[in-house]
Amino acid sequence: MKVANITLQAINNYGSVLQTFATEQVFRQIGCDVFTINYIRETARLNSFWKIILSKSLPPKLKIKKLITRYVIPKNNRVDVMEFYRKNQLHLTEKTYYSDTDLENDCPEADIYCTGSDQTWNTICQGDVPKAFFLHFVPKGKKKISFSASFGIPVLPQKDKEEVKELLSTYSAISVRESSGLDILDDLGLKGTLVLDPTLVVNPQFWNDYAAPRTIEEDYLLAYQLNRNFRFTKYMKDFAQHHHLKIVQLRSRKDTKLENGICLTTVTPQEWLSLIKHAKYVLTDSFHATAFSTIFHRDFMIIPPPRFNSRISDYLSLINLKNRIITNFDDYSYCNVPIDYSYIDTTLKREREKSLDFLRLAIQPQS
Repeated sequence: MKVANITLQAINNYGSVLQTFATEQVFRQIGCDVFTINYIRETARLNSFWKIILSKSLPPKLKIKKLITRYVIPKNNRVDVMEFYRKNQLHLTEKTYYSDTDLENDCPEADIYCTGSDQTWNTICQGDVPKAFFLHFVPKGKKKISFSASFGIPVLPQKDKEEVKELLSTYSAISVRESSGLDILDDLGLKGTLVLDPTLVVNPQFWNDYAAPRTIEEDYLLAYQLNRNFRFTKYMKDFAQHHHLKIVQLRSRKDTKLENGICLTTVTPQEWLSLIKHAKYVLTDSFHATAFSTIFHRDFMIIPPPRFNSRISDYLSLINLKNRIITNFDDYSYCNVPIDYSYIDTTLKREREKSLDFLRLAIQPQS
């Protein structure tokens, strides 16, 4: 069975490339021949300068701030690291597609077409209804499914409901990774199944073997921050000082002054996993850093992002760890209570099997 997966693999973000890699691993685990469609939306190809200038959602002052951050501070080379990873670790189509029309005119051949994980159905983040991620290009008669897809928002905008319902009505099996996604489907009169993010479906031992060797021997606080937040930065420094720890910060740019630590910008995905795996504590606003913290049995704390944070909240509810969300920024004892990883491992094992059962059934030939 040949499966064509489409997802947000072209984003230079560790979670995005690793969830793509994990999705391929899961399909192979159940006996499928899988590849990822190398799709990059036209808007994603715009030069960062023009993305900021043309943005309708950014006020003028914030546009100026972003331009200074991107063009005054030295260039970030993570783009090259991610591109090398995609070429060497993902099974991508040779052809790169830039629009729904490109896909319709030269649709890659497969038995099943799958919308993969990440915020593929987030119509706010994408700017409109991204038809390619709703498999609009797939020839009639071909099976369409989704695996751990995400709307990334609690409620679908009213203006998008009719079009999204029409597109999803052509799917034979729909699974999402957040309970809010089930609510959106229910509002549209559609049924879905709740499954784990693909990084959590892959066997934990695989990730332990896949991570790079340890590079920092001393104890450290790993801070992985996706969103600029002065409270995050302050808490990171105060927590490290309180616990007498070195800071290892992972950012896209070295824009934080650290007296007791280092800021890394261009580690490989395998090194990123290793830094989480060997950290004394993890502080993050990232869903995938949260997921891998639990995979590696780390002590971790969450400062939720201002938007699109339902996936973190849902996951912490599943594993009964919402107490790891920082609400008091003067409290440095969040990690004093041990995490019951026996309960979490049992929960994830059960949900992992449910996710695989969904996928096994979804790929069965239509009667």
